[in-house]
Amino acid sequence: MNNKVLLFGVLLLAMLCLTITACSTTAEVNTVSKTYEESVAEAGTFLERAWEPEEVLPAELSETELSETELPLYFRSAGDVSTIRLYFADEKKEIPYLDADTVKELTERVFHEANLDEDFALSLSSAGPVVTLIRENGGSMEIDCDADVISFCDYDTFCAPSWSNTVIDVLEHYGTIDCLQPVEENSYSRCGAPVDFHLGDYGIDLIEKDGVCYIPMQVLSDIVFSLPCYVNLLYNGEGVFAYELTMDPQTDLLEKYYEAEPGTRSETLADFTYSELCMVMDYFYGLKEQHDIEDFNDFFIETGLEKRLKSTDALEAGKAMADLMILYIDDLHSSYDGNSWLIGPDAQTVEKYGRSIWDFSMLYWTYSEARAAYYPDGVPGYEEIGNTAYITFDSFGTKAEDADYYDEAPTADTTDVVGLCLYAFSQITREDSPIENVVLDLSLNSGGDSTTASFVLSMFLGEAGICIEDTMTDAYANESFRADANLDGVFNEQDSLLGYNLYCLTSPNSFSCGNLVPCVLKNTGRVTMLGITSGGGTCIVMPFSTADGTLLQTSGCRRLSYMKNGALYDIDQGVEPHYMITIPEHFYDRQTLTEYINGLY
Repeated sequence: MNNKVLLFGVLLLAMLCLTITACSTTAEVNTVSKTYEESVAEAGTFLERAWEPEEVLPAELSETELSETELPLYFRSAGDVSTIRLYFADEKKEIPYLDADTVKELTERVFHEANLDEDFALSLSSAGPVVTLIRENGGSMEIDCDADVISFCDYDTFCAPSWSNTVIDVLEHYGTIDCLQPVEENSYSRCGAPVDFHLGDYGIDLIEKDGVCYIPMQVLSDIVFSLPCYVNLLYNGEGVFAYELTMDPQTDLLEKYYEAEPGTRSETLADFTYSELCMVMDYFYGLKEQHDIEDFNDFFIETGLEKRLKSTDALEAGKAMADLMILYIDDLHSSYDGNSWLIGPDAQTVEKYGRSIWDFSMLYWTYSEARAAYYPDGVPGYEEIGNTAYITFDSFGTKAEDADYYDEAPTADTTDVVGLCLYAFSQITREDSPIENVVLDLSLNSGGDSTTASFVLSMFLGEAGICIEDTMTDAYANESFRADANLDGVFNEQDSLLGYNLYCLTSPNSFSCGNLVPCVLKNTGRVTMLGITSGGGTCIVMPFSTADGTLLQTSGCRRLSYMKNGALYDIDQGVEPHYMITIPEHFYDRQTLTEYINGLY
């Protein structure tokens, strides 16, 4: 599993602009009075037909005419160009399909290059209209073109990195932080139930023709690439773009994507986009129960979004999608990230904001201004006030790639979170240190990388753990880890701050990983919580795209959780403090706060 981008940016949400799409199903029920004898006779005739062997494919499949073309494939960069063969069943060539061999090759490439999993390997077998892809770890994906179903015996195993100790990877690429390691003997997981994606229920066809199986490119992108790899496939009529959502957006790739001439959406594309959107949200949205949503098609009808999402006016559909994510879903992990090429990058689509976003934004500025009053030049990452050390950072950013802290120890000028925490640890534990209390200030921390969060937890607690549960499959993983906080090359009891009085400062702006860390800290019973209840944010972000090329993200089906008494609890409600601090200015008047902390004992 790939947890690269848990970071939620308030300013980003306010600047995002772009699009989405459409389709619906209708059913007519005719009530006709029949005699009992007529009903029995009709049923008998139906049964006779049902048991007659089929000698040919259903008409809609046997008569499908596919056109094909070869176009450029831009892979995570406008400069990385190869070719990809696409197939189309629609006249206007708006909905590309991939053959099974291309599905295998492209899936391997995405996992190798985006997930850095070189051991990921697939074998392919075909039996008429059924294609099966089997991983080296035993996970499988079955594509049944007759039934229009894609099945996984274990979705989480199919997606898990080859190096993971658990069925859901918690630590991601922990090797990028060389002073963090998993504790395998204390890590465990539970496999989930099989998952069948009933695409036919959404009017989405899988095609088998002349012994070859074809799958819509968008379906592959959203089911296989979005959640574990953060890669979305985009098609603009001129090429295919494998776009990876990262902290540093692949600007050159998007610029190339938007070179295509904007246009309108056909009813076919609008319908397919809507159907595929319903499917993705039905299966992957991780907060359906909390939002009282059983079926997204019904939800779209109930909110009045259905007709707008189905519009052939790409701009109107884009505005509807922005309203869906930012106004109706409004869970702070869901957002509208990029317009369809059909309306271009600069079209204004975001017009309204939900209550949660408004409140979060207003509070963010309130706390920011309160902090600026005491720290007009910016708050230091590490600060000592008397006997109390304060460690402050506003996101769990990834470790600097070129930093080797074993070779060159971090200093007061080190800015990445891992380096900052290593420096803080060295100062707190130095000889003749006056420090008795350590405060982790996450009051303006809106999230980030879970691997970095794992490192911070380990530095405070020694051995720590994070749980993730999959709401789609009911699988879960509990992974333990340790940090070498003193950089002596040994992972042991000397690498924690448990000998000090530990505190964590939270506000409603402590979100996502900025909420996860306080939840884990409080649950251990070893850290005292100060401030106001944290902001929640339990689901890992899932970026995905629509068939018309709109970029979105939502709360995915994997929830950050903590375990207590052997049971999993999600963290969406935030964590309540032991001691309330209600006035924002009091968070950052650290002289007074230090006196307050010392008075607690």
